[in-house]
Amino acid sequence: MGAVAYGQRIGSDGRSNNVVRFCLRSCAVFFALLFSGGAGVSQSMPPESEQLPARIIEVGRSLKDHPRLRKLTQQERENAVEFVVGNMLFVLLHELAHAAIADLGLPVLGREEDTADEFAILTLLRMGTAFTHRVLTDATKGWFFSARRDRNDGEPLAFYDEHSLDQQRAYQIVCLMVGHNPNEMADLANEMKFPDDRRESCKKDFARASLSWAAVLKPHRPEAGQPNIKIETIYGDGKGDLDSFAQGLRAVRLLETVAGRAADAVVWPAPFTLEMQSCGFINARWTDESRKLTLCYELAADFAELYHNFNKVVAAKQESKESARSLKRSTRPSLRGTRASNGAGGRRSIAGATRDDSAPAPARAFKRHP
Repeated sequence: MGAVAYGQRIGSDGRSNNVVRFCLRSCAVFFALLFSGGAGVSQSMPPESEQLPARIIEVGRSLKDHPRLRKLTQQERENAVEFVVGNMLFVLLHELAHAAIADLGLPVLGREEDTADEFAILTLLRMGTAFTHRVLTDATKGWFFSARRDRNDGEPLAFYDEHSLDQQRAYQIVCLMVGHNPNEMADLANEMKFPDDRRESCKKDFARASLSWAAVLKPHRPEAGQPNIKIETIYGDGKGDLDSFAQGLRAVRLLETVAGRAADAVVWPAPFTLEMQSCGFINARWTDESRKLTLCYELAADFAELYHNFNKVVAAKQESKESARSLKRSTRPSLRGTRASNGAGGRRSIAGATRDDSAPAPARAFKRHP
């Protein structure tokens, strides 16, 4: 649900602060329920999810002779595969939110597309692994890369669209990450130039979003011993250049990973299908009539194109900025002696996501309807 799910405005009237304080006390329970099975609140990831990063490494190794990837190191290939898989996972969870809203009759107080993004973000935050944090970082990069491409192509901003603008969607991911763990994400908030008041409101956004999603899903949690609804998974053939994407996504078992968690988490009214296929266009969608959630291989190819065209560009710019800052620090006279450094290992960096990156661009990577 959106940040205004209970119709109260964040402000200094005391009532909204009470809501946030209540959620901060109780969200540990609600958030544990967000995407876990109804019979328990185990924090461990199921085996299928645990194996996903290892499968990505194997796919990266299998692509060592791919014409566009053979010049990359193994680590660079793994990063490219993880970027595509991570963005496809984010889209899959976004569309699963649409399925839940339609299938379970969940109330939506706000824009459904924003609500679906929140579901995907909260689900990944709830898992809380290094891999899911990288997925959120890759999804953020994906929106910034998409905005950069549209700007380069002269695409006009679609302010009327049902989706938020690309950069707005990127900043919302970062906002909920910061709201979830302000201390751990302090460097990220600094890099994204979040002012102090926005960091505080991100805590409230996270609290309300997590509380709202937990509340609307609670009546649909399965009881102990209740059988799961079958969620079928289908990988269609990849046509032409899409075959490598079809093979890679099948090897990663992305659909099976999400299907298992979704079946354990919610009592769905009827079986449905998660499928990947060649569509002839870039898209992902949930269809009520067929009860199918479809991800197009063209979408995976689009993410690969974004990564190929923009990752090295923004990484080089980021490295140049870091070098300039380092040079400036080395030539600056010291008045306080040696200062301790936080170290690069503790910094969560999103290259190319600076505030001076010009205006945001319209959503292009996926929409609910073609």
